[in-house]
Amino acid sequence: MPKVKLTTKVVENATTPAPGVQIDLFDASLPAFGLRVGGRRKTWFVIYRFGGKQKRFTLGHFPALSLSAARDAAGKALEKVEYGEDPAAEKDAAKARAHAALEQKAATGFLPESFGSLASIYIRQECPGLRRGSELERIIDREIQPAWKDRPAADLRRRDLTALLDPFITAGQIQKAHKVREIVVRIVNWAVDRGDLEANLLVSPSRGRKRSGILRREKRERVLSAEELAAVWAGCEELTGPFPAIVKTLILTGQRREEVGAMRWAELDLENGLWTIPSDRYKTGIVQVVPLTEPVKEIITGLHRLSDDFVFATKKDSHFSGYSKCKARLDAKVAVQRAKAGLPNIDSWTLHDLRRTLRTGLSELRVNTDIAERVVGHVIGGVQGVYDRHAYLDEKRDALERWAAKVAGIVNPPPANVVQLHPDRAAG
Repeated sequence: MPKVKLTTKVVENATTPAPGVQIDLFDASLPAFGLRVGGRRKTWFVIYRFGGKQKRFTLGHFPALSLSAARDAAGKALEKVEYGEDPAAEKDAAKARAHAALEQKAATGFLPESFGSLASIYIRQECPGLRRGSELERIIDREIQPAWKDRPAADLRRRDLTALLDPFITAGQIQKAHKVREIVVRIVNWAVDRGDLEANLLVSPSRGRKRSGILRREKRERVLSAEELAAVWAGCEELTGPFPAIVKTLILTGQRREEVGAMRWAELDLENGLWTIPSDRYKTGIVQVVPLTEPVKEIITGLHRLSDDFVFATKKDSHFSGYSKCKARLDAKVAVQRAKAGLPNIDSWTLHDLRRTLRTGLSELRVNTDIAERVVGHVIGGVQGVYDRHAYLDEKRDALERWAAKVAGIVNPPPANVVQLHPDRAAG
């Protein structure tokens, strides 16, 4: 067993005396450490005795593993032997874990202890009991799993969350970025509560510090003016498909986008003009009954019935999706119309602003605050919310009919040369 002073130059020039022959060069400064030269490979190794047996432990190959790095690895391996640990056994265990991980991925699609594995358990155990469980599952599968499913959950940090959200923010999908952030934080918190993770390192340790940057939530107060509402309605007139019908229904009912977009035929009683949204589909977890005015019934009955389940469908087995693209097309239509009329474009608005616009409009129509809150499905607090179980359908219908009449006057104003008489004067 020749001992030489191993240097990088010596290692680079080391060759075998004949084809098919292997030689071992042992380091003069660390005798248990050496280099095996054979064929086209040069392999670092360390020799040690453990459990009464001599063992050879492979460290790696040159030049992928440099001389200095190999010597350090040999020293660490010998140090483990001194403490009663077998470096080869540890390596074998690591190989076994890697093999088991690959077997689990082949069986489940996820590596053990990965975010994907935790998220799949969350979907299986938690989503069925959530009101919007199917929506959460869809977002997890489409927006989060492709990037994170093989990432070790314990290694995820705030910078990883930033990298996940940046593409949404760059694309202007701020609400989607908020939703994705909310879901991943929820999953990690759930995993911490289960004991799968020690801590949630995706969020700031400073609970009192407000989030900065574009994702800092600001309370929106946007209400569309009558002119803006008319512009949006006119833009819808130039579009086809379920989206413009959804927007008009949002304007006339004040319900949330998700509730309108996933409306089911089974929830409708068109003869009596009622739409009953079940509690498992409503944000507040209550049954919400929405009186349908004549304009809303005309919108619904005028649709091409593509699905026997969903009202606003683009496919037979699913409700409407693709809000961002359709909203962008609507904004473009509105901008062109305004430009042709020599008018400035309307400021940025969201579909949820239509809900706030209706609620503000009900106040302007002097609708009782309690009734207006029930129209939009807000939870009535205090003793009244606990004990008053009356549906107030007649009052809600009256409020929505008054709002529908106001909207009709906004989107189809009478000619300028027509003078509207007060109802009492017209009767006289």
